[in-house]
Amino acid sequence: MQISALAQRLLHLVFSLSSSSVALTRPRLEQRLSVPAGSLNGALRELHGLGLLDEQRLRLTLAGLACAVGLGARQPKRAARRVARKAQQPRQLHAPIALFSEREMPRAVA
Repeated sequence: MQISALAQRLLHLVFSLSSSSVALTRPRLEQRLSVPAGSLNGALRELHGLGLLDEQRLRLTLAGLACAVGLGARQPKRAARRVARKAQQPRQLHAPIALFSEREMPRAVA
């Protein structure tokens, strides 16, 4: 399957922006790809013709998702939340321990 360079860039961009809270629109995609207005239509039709993109909703199909991942598209990394942990106090044993009575001579115990 041959995909043009602009269509590949569009596939990567739709993949990376699909989980963001920003709505995908043609002008927004044109701005992100730095292409003039109207030049994106050819790439959209190409991806739609290959069954990789729903042209009306600007969403990847399952095949498009697999193709994007296969071409190396990745989600932007999210900052890992750090969980504050309490400093662990050493455990203290509160049970009296007596191995031998005070009257008995210590001996080796196996």
